[in-house]
Amino acid sequence: MRYAPSLIGPALLAAGLAACSPGDATAENTEAAETSEAAEADAAEAADTADTAETTETADAGTATGAADAAPAPTPTSASAVQTLAALPLKRGYYVSSDTPCGEASNATVVLVHRKGINSAHAQCAYKAIEPTGPNVYRVRESCTELWGNAPPEEHERTFTLTGDTAFTAVSQSDGWVQSARYCAQSAMPPLWQENDISAETD
Repeated sequence: MRYAPSLIGPALLAAGLAACSPGDATAENTEAAETSEAAEADAAEAADTADTAETTETADAGTATGAADAAPAPTPTSASAVQTLAALPLKRGYYVSSDTPCGEASNATVVLVHRKGINSAHAQCAYKAIEPTGPNVYRVRESCTELWGNAPPEEHERTFTLTGDTAFTAVSQSDGWVQSARYCAQSAMPPLWQENDISAETD
């Protein structure tokens, strides 16, 4: 029996096309789906990256704020804080009024500069506060007790201007009384003062 070749060929070709077409469409659909999924994954990754960056910035801002909050506030400098001294920077010993020779000193013209203050013939004075107010200038508050009588101690304020460590001029803040004196070696004083032992007050 003879077969017509013209009928078999087109039939096989049509069957082949029918078999191939669905497969090709499925592949294209799969590729499109994969591309869409990849795009979605990229978008999700980008969103995660943005969230991470925002979180990091927020954390950094919080850390900076926390550090600022934790940092101690600077301690203000008090304008009233001043340097004070325990004693005037004067050589200890006898001082005689500037207009009186050392050898002619008397009770009215002699004072004793000691560790704790300045004594005269009628009062013992102790430093309460000494505040430098300028070059060689000091504001001094003293508590003085009269040697005669039972009067309670009185406080006075005087401004001392020193010349080196062996002379001073003191001005009373209450009445303006001025006292100027300079150091005299004990050996240059009249005999009455040469005989006094003042080492306990001056050493």
